[in-house]
Amino acid sequence: MRNQVHHATWKTVLVALVALLIVAGTAWGAPPGANAGGTRSGPVARTFGTEGGIHTEVTSETRGTLTEEDSRQVALLAAQVFQHIDEARRALDADDASLASREVAKGREAVGAIRALLPRTTVRTKTTAPDGRVLYQDEREVQEDQVSLYEGMLHARTLAPILAAKRDATEVAGVQVVESQAISTEVTADLDYIEAQLGRAAKALGDQKPDDAGKALALAQVRGVDIRYSKEDTPLAEARDAIWLARRALEEDNTAQAQANLAVARQRLEIYRQVLPEARRQDITKLLGEVGQLEAQLRRELDHPANGAERTRQRNVVTRWWDQVNGWFKRHL
Repeated sequence: MRNQVHHATWKTVLVALVALLIVAGTAWGAPPGANAGGTRSGPVARTFGTEGGIHTEVTSETRGTLTEEDSRQVALLAAQVFQHIDEARRALDADDASLASREVAKGREAVGAIRALLPRTTVRTKTTAPDGRVLYQDEREVQEDQVSLYEGMLHARTLAPILAAKRDATEVAGVQVVESQAISTEVTADLDYIEAQLGRAAKALGDQKPDDAGKALALAQVRGVDIRYSKEDTPLAEARDAIWLARRALEEDNTAQAQANLAVARQRLEIYRQVLPEARRQDITKLLGEVGQLEAQLRRELDHPANGAERTRQRNVVTRWWDQVNGWFKRHL
């Protein structure tokens, strides 16, 4: 998971300043009609400095509003962006650069639709000397680029490839469980970063550099999404991560590592089961039984190794468990 603290760019500073203006209202020297507090239809201004000395006036004017329904549109479109990114990566894996280009273009179209929905704010800054001389002035347009994804839209088709990309970008040693990322909590997309990586992918595909395009798309998935979780979610999140590592071990035909990770998953599931009310424990108990059966089967493989078809069945079972646990974040917590 990337650092939860975003890099301090001029845009984030200006967005924070706009919020300050709206909350704090105006100071001395504000234009008429800019009353402190409340909803504003015109410019919002605040003056910094002492009266009679050098002072700086910052004025912001926002065009457009984001209703609750519009926010849902933005979340839906953001989910579509990530689906196009995943389809583009799949197309590159299949050496289909033409399909990858179309998916990247669709992703950029979805980002453009999001941009059209999000309000834009013009920020004007002017510093004036006591004699009225303008010492500095600037005007620029900013737009919030952190887009929240609604929990109800974080289904497996959207989120699973993102989590998979994040895990593939993390070095996993032995049976260590990677950092937990519970999908029941806040998920935010960094629109600027994703848009930039989609642009790089499009250019790379135009230059017939599919490897560079693949790297840009992977970065969009790995670094373009911020997933936050609470400590209370940890046992279930750790179980989910251990299940993922068990699946990877089975892909590598490493039964010892698969057993070790399944043991971790079983322990964490048992801890989580204990904190649930009795009426909610049935699904956990059933899964614990299934995990125990697979562990026993893997132990028996010391004498009777599994064939390819059986190993595929085992991977499919573990994948089903992973999807099932992801669903519990929303239903159980």
